[in-house]
Amino acid sequence: MSTKNSRRKILLVTLEPVSSTMAGPAIRCLELAKQLSSEFEVELASPVTVSAEKQLPGEYPCGDSTIKIFTGLGRSALYSRAMENDILVIQSNVLKPFPRLSELGKYLVVDLYDPYLFAVLVQYKDDPVAGSSSYRMMHAVLEKHMLSADFSMCASEIQRDYWLGRYCALGRIDNAMYDFDPSMRKLIDVVPFGLQEKPIERTGDGKAIRNRRYGIGDDEKIMIWGGGIWDWFDPLTVIRAVERVKDRLPMLRLYFMGWKSPNPKVEVMGMAHRARQLATETGLIDKFVFFEEDWIPYEERVNYLLDADIAVSAHFDLPETRYSFRTRILDYLWAGLPVLSTGGDPLSEEIDREGAGMAMPYEDPDAWAEALVKLCDEDGLSKRFSEGALSLSEKYRWSRTSLALVNYCREPYHLPGFQRPTMPNLAERVRAVYSRGGTDLIVKRSKEIVSDLFK
Repeated sequence: MSTKNSRRKILLVTLEPVSSTMAGPAIRCLELAKQLSSEFEVELASPVTVSAEKQLPGEYPCGDSTIKIFTGLGRSALYSRAMENDILVIQSNVLKPFPRLSELGKYLVVDLYDPYLFAVLVQYKDDPVAGSSSYRMMHAVLEKHMLSADFSMCASEIQRDYWLGRYCALGRIDNAMYDFDPSMRKLIDVVPFGLQEKPIERTGDGKAIRNRRYGIGDDEKIMIWGGGIWDWFDPLTVIRAVERVKDRLPMLRLYFMGWKSPNPKVEVMGMAHRARQLATETGLIDKFVFFEEDWIPYEERVNYLLDADIAVSAHFDLPETRYSFRTRILDYLWAGLPVLSTGGDPLSEEIDREGAGMAMPYEDPDAWAEALVKLCDEDGLSKRFSEGALSLSEKYRWSRTSLALVNYCREPYHLPGFQRPTMPNLAERVRAVYSRGGTDLIVKRSKEIVSDLFK
């Protein structure tokens, strides 16, 4: 580690609460901060005020180093923190309330791991006015982030293909960018969500679901749904599958870890209400299907995972699915849980391919029911999937997944300047034609070139 790197200062910014109860964006910020803290001076900031009982230490311990955590920051305070740092790492909605972060002359990293425009389409599908307004606003916000970034990162290679397409459409990929880096890895690279280095182990008193929640004891087989119930997820298919197998598998319990987001600005989504309504209508609620009201504290989630026997995630056939990276599924792998997940996204397909679980068809409760029976009845299948999950989890340790970001922070750079593409003028057209075929080609193309000028 060089002396120069040890003095470099990095500020990570999220709009999510940074507290004992966190959703994916805040978790990602904190874990990336941990990886950077061994080489750099690192701060983590959020504008969301956190109650005293949920606050993380302001000097957050991380091995031999610490991370400074600031919450409840307004514009002036956040800009002041930014001015004290060399590199800003922001998520792709931060410039909306804090636009000046892109104007401070700092090295700017934008995290594009969440292709949220696809989620906006789903979330507001029943409200055309709000949907159109939200989509157009967030489209503009996203464009500002992409054009301001010196380096951007996403969660998978298939996501990177999507973002490269967007960058190309914006004109950000041009001759100057190609000369700077033909691979475009300096423009955008892959930083997947990750897992902690240590094997999973219980925390605190180790108690979570069994013999503590809803009368679920040691004999029940717990099927866990980690994280929230968002509109682009499909818990209904899983609930219907439980209804189909409840007589054959009377000890099966479906447990949803999250009901409402820890972010007070995020309302309970329609799908969460629909899931609870379906569980009530089918008579499964609080008998076979259970919903945790509060968000599980981040450090305590391991106890819930280790109480489970099966892990599930289900979603719809949407672009959001194809370009998603289901972060909670990584926790399933860390816990060595057999995974049943709707296919269509890269991680679910990898789980199926690597023998860590099964990729299920869309909206097919009969197929899910059959898989549940097979997983519970077939000798050795659950154990094989569990071993596959643990093996696959090694690929996603934060120390590996964060490398592209760490490498950028070791040797940061500014990208070439951006100019929006415009039609070439007559002199530029003639020069381009001449470079390809000399005078003969100019004569041959002259009519076309002149005709284009008068269109």
